[in-house]
Amino acid sequence: MLSESNIQIINKQLCQENFELKLKLGNLKLELERQVILSKEGQEWKDKYEKLYKQNQSLDQENKQLQDEITKLNNQLKNLEYSVQQQLEKTRDLNDYEQIKNNSISVQKHNLELQRELEQYRQKQLFNLKSKIINDNTKNYYQIILEWDNNIKNLQLTYKQENDSLIFDGYGEREDKKIVYQQIHHLEKKTLKQNMKPLISLKQSQMTLIFVV
Repeated sequence: MLSESNIQIINKQLCQENFELKLKLGNLKLELERQVILSKEGQEWKDKYEKLYKQNQSLDQENKQLQDEITKLNNQLKNLEYSVQQQLEKTRDLNDYEQIKNNSISVQKHNLELQRELEQYRQKQLFNLKSKIINDNTKNYYQIILEWDNNIKNLQLTYKQENDSLIFDGYGEREDKKIVYQQIHHLEKKTLKQNMKPLISLKQSQMTLIFVV
C-alpha cells in the first residue's frame, strides 16, 4: 500500500505530465492553425498565378494576330512598291515628270491608308466584345459585355440600334494618343424589343448591357 507521501509525489507527477500534454496540445493547435493559413495563402497565390497565366496566353494570342496583320500589311506595301518601281521604269524613258509625280502621290496616299488601317486594327484590339443569351424563367435576355484596356482614359461610349445591328462608338485617350473605336455587332436572329432601353452597368474597364428579347 502506497504511503501518503508517495501518493502526493505520484499526483504531482501526473499533474506535471497533464500540464505538459496540455502545452503540447496547445502548440499543436497553433501549428494546425498556421498550416491552415499557409494552405489558404498558397491556394490564393495559385489562383493568382493561373489568372496571370491565362491573361498572358490571351496577350500572346493577340500579339500573334497583330504581328500577322503587320506582316500582311508589310507584304502589301512591298508589292505596291514593286509595282510602282516597275511603273517608274516604264515611264523613265518617256521622261514624264507629271506621271511620276502622280504615281508618287498615289503611293503616299496608299501608304497613309495602310497606316490608318493598321492603327484602326491596333485600336480595335484594345476592346473586346462578348455576348450571350440568358434564360430567366419566362423571359429571355441578351447580354453584351464590352471590355477595354484599363490604360484608356476619358472614354466616352455610345451605342445605337440600326435594323439587326448594334453600333458602338467610343472616344478616349491612351498614352497621349487619341483612341477612336467603332464596332458593328450583328444580332443575327436575335430580336430586341423596340423602344425598350437596356439595363446598363459600368465598372472599371467594362460596360454591360442587358436587353429583353
